[in-house]
Parts: sequence; C-alpha cells; structure tokens
Amino acid sequence: MKLGTLKRLLLLAIPLLSYACSGGGEIIDDGGSTEQPPVEVETTLTLSKQSIKTSVAGGVHYIDLESSTKWSAVSSDEQWLNIFPSEGSAGETEIEIYAQANQTTRDRSATITFTAGKKTQVVEVSQGWGYYFALPCESYKIGYGGGDIEIQGLPEVDFTIGIPSDASEWVTAVDNTLEVMFNENKSSRSTTILVRDNSKKKSYEVELIQEGMTSNAKVMMIDEMIIDGYKCPTDALTATPDFFYSVDMDDKDVASKPLKLTFHGEGVQWITFTGDSKKYYSGDEVTIKNLKAGATLLFFTHSKTTDKSLMHQLVVSGLPFVEITTSEDIKDEPKVDCTIKLFDPKARTDAGDNKNLKYFESKAGIEYRGAGAQRYVKKPYNFKLYTSSGEKREAELLNIRNDNSWILDAMFLDIAHMRTRVCFDIWNEFNKPYYVDQKPKAMSGTRGLHTEVFLNGQYRGIFTLTDRIDRKQYQIEQNGGYIYKAKGWTDACRLRGYSARSSNDDYYWNSADIEQEYPDADDGFAPNFNYLADMIDFVAKSSKEEFSANFEQHFDMNSIVDGFIFLNLIVAHDNIGRNTFWILRNVNESKKFMHGLWDLDGTLGRTWHRYTEDPNQGWVSSGFRIYERIINENPANIHQKIYDRWNEIKDNQLSLENFSEKVDGYAKIMIESGARDREVNRWLNADMSDQPHWGYASVYYGDLDDEIAYMKEWWGKRLTKLNSLINSLSHN
Repeated sequence: MKLGTLKRLLLLAIPLLSYACSGGGEIIDDGGSTEQPPVEVETTLTLSKQSIKTSVAGGVHYIDLESSTKWSAVSSDEQWLNIFPSEGSAGETEIEIYAQANQTTRDRSATITFTAGKKTQVVEVSQGWGYYFALPCESYKIGYGGGDIEIQGLPEVDFTIGIPSDASEWVTAVDNTLEVMFNENKSSRSTTILVRDNSKKKSYEVELIQEGMTSNAKVMMIDEMIIDGYKCPTDALTATPDFFYSVDMDDKDVASKPLKLTFHGEGVQWITFTGDSKKYYSGDEVTIKNLKAGATLLFFTHSKTTDKSLMHQLVVSGLPFVEITTSEDIKDEPKVDCTIKLFDPKARTDAGDNKNLKYFESKAGIEYRGAGAQRYVKKPYNFKLYTSSGEKREAELLNIRNDNSWILDAMFLDIAHMRTRVCFDIWNEFNKPYYVDQKPKAMSGTRGLHTEVFLNGQYRGIFTLTDRIDRKQYQIEQNGGYIYKAKGWTDACRLRGYSARSSNDDYYWNSADIEQEYPDADDGFAPNFNYLADMIDFVAKSSKEEFSANFEQHFDMNSIVDGFIFLNLIVAHDNIGRNTFWILRNVNESKKFMHGLWDLDGTLGRTWHRYTEDPNQGWVSSGFRIYERIINENPANIHQKIYDRWNEIKDNQLSLENFSEKVDGYAKIMIESGARDREVNRWLNADMSDQPHWGYASVYYGDLDDEIAYMKEWWGKRLTKLNSLINSLSHN
C-alpha cells in the first residue's frame, strides 16, 4: 500500500457498523501575434472508470484521470464518500475514492462529478448493505429478522466456528457466515460463538445477541419500496402497507419496461409476485406483469430464516402523486412548514435548470384554504414553495405555470370531482382578458390536473393541483393593478351598497366581507378599497340613464358579457356575489373592472350542498344587482352584445359535444387510474358526525357513470333553456 494512501486511511478511520461490534494546467496562451486570436484548444477529460461498487465495509478505490486543463471533483454525499485529491492541474492523476462503512441498513448510492473547463463526467458509486463483523469482536447484535452475518478477518480455509447446542435451532455456520433465523418472540436471545483461526492458532469468543420482535411488528413486513429511484408512498391506514406507484397511462409499452426494484423489511430477503414464482431480490431489475394503471398487484415476502410469508399490495395509478409531510397540524393560518413531494410519470415538472422531472421535492408552507370548505372532513390546501433557506421558490408543476403558490382542491362537495375543472377549461377556451394581445400569457381562469394526495403517510384521495386567480394569472400591472375577492353575501358583495366605506387600514374590508387579494402586505403596497367602493356606488345608486351611459367606463364589456352568459349557463348561484373576483388591470390607464370566477363546484346541475338544480329555471341573479340591472335595463345595449356573443359560442365552445368531451376525459382518467374507487373507499366510512349535513351523504358515493350521464343531460337541457332566455332579450 502506498504511504500516502495509508496515512489517509488512518485519518479516515473507516468505522464498522454502529451495532456490529464493541471492544474490539490551465491552457497557456502561446503569445502569438495580436493580429491573430489564439486558437481555442478543446478540453479533454478522461476517466478510467464510470462506476464503482463498494462493499458494506467501505474501502478505497482508484480512478485514473487525464485532463488537458485544471479539474475539480465534487461528491454528492460527503458524509460517506470522499475524494483525494479533489482538484488538480492538467496531466495524469490517480484519484483515491474513500467509502465509509454503510451504517444505514440500506443500500445507498452517490455520484462524483468531475469538471474540467466545460467538460463534465459523472461516476456512479453504489454501496450494498449487509450484516458483518471483523475479528476481533466481543459482541454483535442483529435484528429480530435474522439473516446472514459475514465474519471478516478469517483465512480462506483452516478455521472453525463453534455453535453451542442450545442455540443450534436458531443459528448455524456455513463457511465464514452465520445464518440467524427469524425471532418471533418479543424477548431477545443470545449465545456465545467460538471462532478459531487455526492458521494463526487464535481463538475468539463473540457474544451473538438477537433482538426480539417489537409489539407492533409484523413478521416479514416490508417498510420501504423504491421503484426506479422513487420511494413509493404507503397508506398508514391499512394494516399492511399498500405501496403506491404511478405509470403513464398513454405509454402502451409500460408493462414491458424493466424497473429497478429496491425494498427493505426486517428479515425480508426476496419477494415474489402472484402468478410469477421467480425470486426478486432488492436491487434487481424487474419486468412486472400487468403493470398498468388501475391494477392492484399482490406480492409476497420471503426469507430462508422463516417459513412465514406476508402478502402486500402494489397499487398502480395513472395520476401524479402529491405527498405532504408536516411536523405540526395544518391550520387555517398561518402556514406551517412542510415538505412537498410530487411524482408525475409523464415528467411534466420544471424547476429552474432541471427540466422534465418525474420527481420534484421542495420545502413549503401549507395551510387550509377556503371558508365553507374547511367544515368538511376532507379539506383543501394552499401551499407556497420555499428554498432550504426559507426564500421564495418557483417551479412549473405539471406544466401548469411557473409559480410559488399552489392550491390542492379537495372537491369534497362535488360528486363528479371535476366540476370546477370542466367549467374553467371551457371558460378559458372562450374568455380572455381584453388586453391579451399585449399580454399573451394573460388568462382569466385557473388550470389544473387531478392528483392523488398523501398527508403524513395517510391516503387522502383525489385532489386537483391548480394555480390561482392572481396578478400573474391576469398579468395585471404591479403598480396600479388590483384584485378584490368577495367572500360572502353582504350587500357590498352583491353590489347593492355598503354600510360604511373601508378605512383602508387593512387588506380586509370587514363590514363588506371583501378582501384585497392584490396587492397585499407582501407586495409592499397599501390597501385601497376606494376603486371598488366607487364601482359599488355606481351599480347601486346610479340612475338608469347614468348606468347605461357610463357602463363601459366602469366595466370591461367582454368580461361582463361572457361572465353573464356562462354563470347563467352553469347556474352558478354560489358565484354571483360570493366566490367572485373584481379585477383592475391598471388604474393609471383605466378603471374598467373585469369579473373573475372562482370555486365553481356548486354548478352543472348541483348546488353547493349537492342538491340537484332545475335546468329549466330562469335567470341566475339572486339579488346580484348588476345582473338585475342588465336584465331589466339593457345598459349600453348589452342585450344585443349578449345575443351576438351567445350565437357565436353556443355551438362551439359551449356545445354539448365540447362539454361531453371534457367530462368524459376527466371521468376516464379517474376510472382507469383506479383513483375514483380509492376516493370512495377512503371516505365511504369516514366519521362525519361533526360535519354539516344537507342530505348529501346518500349521493356522494353514487356511480360516477350515472353522475356523468346526469351532467350531460342537464347541460343539453340548460342550453335549450338559456337559448330561449337570451332570445327574449332586446336584440336585432
């Protein structure tokens, strides 16, 4: 061994397992003519190895490096993997890679990244794990699952291992390995093993201690499964962990692609799948038969240390997974720290320079969102992404948009689990902010995708991950733009007046039940409800003549016409006053308000408390003063504009065919992924004794196909009725 290597090994002092034993050249300018620039020489970087496998005990490995310029090397995990030297000059260098003993009880891996100029090469380092001890050793402890313990420090031949007769039923010696059986007793057991190195005429006594099973442990239960580097979530509510994995439902060849399968469980050595007798060990590449969305695959654990086996389930979805981990209970506000993990088999997430990610993880702050929705057992969430140091972080989740703040909509009151998404998808197709030519990214509705959510290891069901109605969505100006959110049924929310103007000392106009969403305190601007109060005065107090003459000075006609048509089509009684936004792009240029929509789950044939809606009812106004005046007074000849716009979109974006396509698409992914059944099973028997009841319990778990058929029939009837209503308006 080289002297330098020996010194560094002594300094490293590679430890044994904690439970194993006790006692014992830059490119130089050639100075050519100033008339000719120096020739750029391509950097070269070559390595003798691209991967390293090291034993559980660790050790030193060598890589020969050759570079045409100075270089550097960085380990992705310096806790156990170190490099010497970690930088150097042009030429040839022998690199020493030091791997410490694996004390984690898991296989592990890391990378070493070598960089020279613009050249980069990565060396993959993997380290297995297993039981072992090195002589001399006074005692060794092993878990209740048993397994093979390798004895290091013996010659290849000429040694003996003595096992006391009273321990022969649970420990045997094969070559230099002790085979320890599974201990199903809660009490530990021990014996003294006599190991003799006959070549050196040395004897060693080693006390072997095996722990007993903990009271809540199950024989041969897997506690971790990793598929292609993704640690599968489990549902802690089931007796035996059900592991969840998701596949791309559009990939027809997904079941034929090999996956690296890694697992861990006390005493578990291999697994088998139903209908497949082949033994699969942790770290093997596996082609799993019948791996498709909606499938539930059974597999069984095995070990030579016991004849017992335990059945597990691998639940296969086709939806992205969102895992939320918190150390304290989530509340309405403020946000509590959490970790957000997103797994998407379609790889639609970008985070900075990292593109097309299947797996994304971030620190975040999370809280409940909504008002009425917090009354229910399944609650929606709002979360904001942060860096590890607590700074604001943005990411483009599921190709929705690049943002910091996100919503997980629980859709608890929506039997179909799609109403808000269907409505906004259609709304986005025909309604755009009036300045979209100048701001092509501006949108007036949210975007979102269905996911399955896990909270602290418990399955929570189907949610949609969506963006928000905010400044970025509408692309309003930072200095001059305003967003107000009406949250109740006050006169102010319904544009009928107010008891007192806001004093503008807070971002919440309490007596009006209206919040200034933008700008808020984080944006560095003061609250200002004067613009909204002036608009309420105009709607509530102006004469018929004044209302008509000045209507287009106060409102964007495109937004009001489209909103009037759409909210009357979907029968959104819960969104004309309450659950609505009023948006100003830039008060320095115009004080025209746009009408923003929100929380459209109480639509498309059902009220916000799940009662059915009559598709043949009249106008949706319910005290919403601006709609009452539109219907009765025809300000600025808006009836003609409503009539013209209706005839432009009723057979296109609002057609039954387009509606059915949206509904069928969402139903398909929920049914084929198996998520709908899991949602029903999760909440079917949940304790809802403290929940408000409006007779919805009997319909929440109805057949999704029946609900889809009802929604389509309802939409067709409502189209006919609204066509009649609009034709009754004054028009040419």
